[in-house]
Amino acid sequence: MAQHTAQRRHQASDQSLAEDQVEDLCRPLVCSQSWLSTWRNRYEAHNATWAQERPKKPQSHPTQTPAHVARAVVSLRLTWRHNGTGGGATALMQALAQQGLAPVPSRRTMSRMVRRHHTEVKYRGSRSSISSDLYAQG
Repeated sequence: MAQHTAQRRHQASDQSLAEDQVEDLCRPLVCSQSWLSTWRNRYEAHNATWAQERPKKPQSHPTQTPAHVARAVVSLRLTWRHNGTGGGATALMQALAQQGLAPVPSRRTMSRMVRRHHTEVKYRGSRSSISSDLYAQG
């Protein structure tokens, strides 16, 4: 199927380069103007792989909280719960700042990290030991 798709892209770009009217090409090719324009703009004569699909997943996540910060937040929260000492997001922020951890995430971000960790642990392994430990703490 990928071979057929690449052939269709080659055919569409060849025809669109020969003619200027995109609207006139779309009907016989059974494609939208945006689809044809996308592949017309990506056409590269010197690159044989120009017609292949490109990944849509972002290559970087510049605003994502660093992994070491997320681990510290979750670890501190689990330690406090295990010891029976509660602590809200403000207390977490102060404790992380005292530890010299940078950047200190927002309250909402810390809440999401703790919830995400709880969900991952809960469903990752067997339900017997890991999730029962978490429920006993909470």
